[in-house]
Amino acid sequence: MARTVTVPPIQTARLDMVPGSPVNKNLWAISEDAVDDMTETPDTPSSPMTNYPIYPGLQTFSGKVPGTPPPTALNSPRKLSNSSATTVSTIFSRESVRSELQRSSSWGSRTSIESLESSGQWKVTSGGYRVPQPLRRRRTNPLPNELFEALPGEVLQLILDNLKDAHLGGSKTNGEVSCATCWQRDLCSVALSSKRWCIYARAALYGDIQLVGSDSASHKKRFKNIQGARLLLLRRTLRSEPDLAAHVRSLKVPRLDTTAKGTTSKTLEQYDDLTATLVMACPNLERLHGHRTPYDHSHKKIFHALSTRAKLKQMDWVIEPSALQKQKGSQTRLANGLVMPGELSPVQEGAFLDHHRRWSELTSLSIHCLPGATITPDSLLTRALSMLPNLQQLHLCNLPPNAFNDATLLALPPLRTLSLTHITGISSSGLSSFATRPMSQSLQALHLRHTPLTSLATLTRILSNLSRLTSFSLAQAFPPLMPEVDSFTLCLMPYLASASLNKIHWDITSHRDCANAADDILARSIAAGGFPALRSLRAPNDPDAVFQQLCRPVERVDLPSDRFCASDMTTDRPPLPKSPSFESSPISPLQYLSFSPRTPSSPTTSGLEPIPLSCTNLRLARLAAQTRLEKARAHPKFGVVVTDEEGATVDTFQLGAYMGTVGSPIIYNLLPDAGSSDEKGGAVDMRDLMGDAGEVLSGGREGCTGAWNRREGVVADKKEKERWWHTERGRWTRIELQ
Repeated sequence: MARTVTVPPIQTARLDMVPGSPVNKNLWAISEDAVDDMTETPDTPSSPMTNYPIYPGLQTFSGKVPGTPPPTALNSPRKLSNSSATTVSTIFSRESVRSELQRSSSWGSRTSIESLESSGQWKVTSGGYRVPQPLRRRRTNPLPNELFEALPGEVLQLILDNLKDAHLGGSKTNGEVSCATCWQRDLCSVALSSKRWCIYARAALYGDIQLVGSDSASHKKRFKNIQGARLLLLRRTLRSEPDLAAHVRSLKVPRLDTTAKGTTSKTLEQYDDLTATLVMACPNLERLHGHRTPYDHSHKKIFHALSTRAKLKQMDWVIEPSALQKQKGSQTRLANGLVMPGELSPVQEGAFLDHHRRWSELTSLSIHCLPGATITPDSLLTRALSMLPNLQQLHLCNLPPNAFNDATLLALPPLRTLSLTHITGISSSGLSSFATRPMSQSLQALHLRHTPLTSLATLTRILSNLSRLTSFSLAQAFPPLMPEVDSFTLCLMPYLASASLNKIHWDITSHRDCANAADDILARSIAAGGFPALRSLRAPNDPDAVFQQLCRPVERVDLPSDRFCASDMTTDRPPLPKSPSFESSPISPLQYLSFSPRTPSSPTTSGLEPIPLSCTNLRLARLAAQTRLEKARAHPKFGVVVTDEEGATVDTFQLGAYMGTVGSPIIYNLLPDAGSSDEKGGAVDMRDLMGDAGEVLSGGREGCTGAWNRREGVVADKKEKERWWHTERGRWTRIELQ
């Protein structure tokens, strides 16, 4: 508890009667709690000030009364907000002093007023009032990169992600003109700006390495025109800097130019071995892009290197027939014309399984068999998938019946995405049984392309049992048929229904002039509310606009470049014959499968009708949809009558119609997916994955030289071109199977 001292009033004589004292008729008694006694400096003489006889308490006391004891500081509370006393001070009131003390925490407490006065923080004005001097804070120059040092690392990573999206994300600013080389050059500049930026810029640069296009002329001259000069330099860097090698998650190697002069089979093998050594230098590699060496069941260093990467998350197999399978005697021809490849030897089976043993974190697996290739027996794929506990996406293409059939389909592990393209070994009954299995309930995306789905009842069971399905694709040359025993159920709509389906890709190419029965049933099911969550519908073959009528009305469907493209009215496949019986009796599934692209060497049967288109060109589909839209606008649909206040008709006119349903949440989507094209139907498949993805500069395709970043006009200096120029390279796009 603070000590409190009470000073009794002192009775003094008149000062003018004291001998030797200065005569001052304006002196008055001093209150015991006056602030001036505690803030007075005895050694500092007071300057004479003008007296103001307005109020006695406002007059200044300029000296100390002789014979009085020294003043004692009173420890009183800081705040006296409830006090109603009006104690008068010779300078200012107690409340004003305390309010000034509370404005600055550096002035201290009530008991440190004497130290404040002695420290020179108070100055006396001409009127006698003492006010505190303004506190001056010395401004210090900020250190280099002080602001970036204060930012958290997540903010810096977000800035670098936006930089990558501006270069490679297809944005309206530079995404369509920039390339991976320009992006990596900017990352190098950011890394040189400060130590903190260097940490995150190097992680972004080496986390996703993209080596696109050919090497520069200086690299070719230095390494004697050997392809892969940048791979050699990158391998040397990663081997000397293990910390940088640990950052590598995705690696894109340049596509080997097989048309270059001096390219032989030995050159291809050397390039694969160089890629293998680079893979071995990346201990945490997750994805390898740009490498498309087929696997022929023989030992190759690149596949051995990939099998040792325990954190690999994506693997794309392109199976080529082995030397034994290439022999004509190992192949058998079935009754329907399909060619069945020969089986693998036990050594080849074991080698294929050994590649999957360490891929415990693999999430995406795709297998594409070239003509004559297979992975037999049918249990080989099942045993390989059992070694992948985290597998979520499975894409199979062109697997023969002896490699994938109904038994293999029913033995699949729980997946999120399943894509089956040109799989002839499964049947509608197998798909129906698969939809009812507990292991299929986790499926979120199912893509069936040219897979024999012959029954519409099977499609009904698939959509109704897969409760988590959000994306479904069906592309084939014949429509699924309705069983005769279920014909009466068409009166009960919706026949097809799914509460979770969000996106549908529906392309039946057999009927080009009218809607088939499957199209009509699906359209009626959507209109009846069978797909409440549907938001995107892509049906390129829609001659009667049964799907376009269900979607949201739009002003235009086509793109500005559709009508000016030279190839918009041509296709690379023969058209369907114009026969009235073709629409009523479409091509049978077995007849279609006999022309599978897996068997190009099979002879053509002259009595069979030509195979229909495998997909519908989206450019032609947009033009057809725009034609239907303009035709609907030509006929008036609404009549408007304008009347005045008295009810007399002032004007009468009509408004044109539109195509679609007002208020529908469904979008009529006729644009290709990222990585695909209009000619391929818009869906991404293994053909897109095996392509160059925009890296090869052919067919009039222009690359990037860094000229987009160069200034033009009189501002640019003479060395502007050399500063930004680099070897012309294509704009590679990462393609992911959906």
